[in-house]
Amino acid sequence: MAFVTTIRKPRGKVQESAKELAHFLSAPYLPRNNLSMAQLYKRSGFAEAVIVGPEGAKWQDTEGKGFFFHPNMAPIRVKELTHGGNDALIEASGIKAGDRVLDCTLGLGSDAIVAAHVVGEEGNVTGLESQPVVAALVSYGLKVYQLDSPRLLEAMHRVEVCYADYRHFLREMEDDSYDVVLFDPMFRQTVIGSTSLQALKMLANPAPLDSISVAEACRVAKRRVVLKERKISGEFERLGFRVVKEASKFDFGIIECGG
Repeated sequence: MAFVTTIRKPRGKVQESAKELAHFLSAPYLPRNNLSMAQLYKRSGFAEAVIVGPEGAKWQDTEGKGFFFHPNMAPIRVKELTHGGNDALIEASGIKAGDRVLDCTLGLGSDAIVAAHVVGEEGNVTGLESQPVVAALVSYGLKVYQLDSPRLLEAMHRVEVCYADYRHFLREMEDDSYDVVLFDPMFRQTVIGSTSLQALKMLANPAPLDSISVAEACRVAKRRVVLKERKISGEFERLGFRVVKEASKFDFGIIECGG
């Protein structure tokens, strides 16, 4: 279990945000009072903490391991699309302006941000995250992270984060609730050199995608269900996806849902 605190010199609404995150996580809030993290760990008896600042929050433990939100490759991908380039996810999924998109495995939210950029103000993107710390940090980060690109910030602010397990969420949705449903489950072996995914893996849900959830996604999706995985994993064949886009580190498979 973790406690929630702030940076040494919180300003603005940082303390208020920290208390809100503590409430969401059902975790104690400890005022920083200019104490070191070592002192707070000792006083609280906890080995994990969430530290809130004006531009994001970080989870860390006493061993120095940590996780924090950042948009990962989303800025580069959005810039490429803005200049008329392509994006592997958008090509595979067929996401377009005005679409309703459900990202069942939000993670750092990079795919959701790119999707939100493409669907625009008339569309909507919902990202599901089953791990409370990840959901809290990414939701907060999407709201307060600072970038020089107004277009990217608008996309980030349009992503709706929902703390939920897709296995339960999908069952409760009506048919054709979304145009496209995305799955990007945590790879069994993290991509070499991806420090952001290595950090995320400490907190992420390791459960593999199941066929029942895929069937529910096909019911919920009006047009297409998309899976990002490695072709060599065997997951596309196991779950009934047709590979339509291959890349150096991962591939995309789809199931057409009609409509």
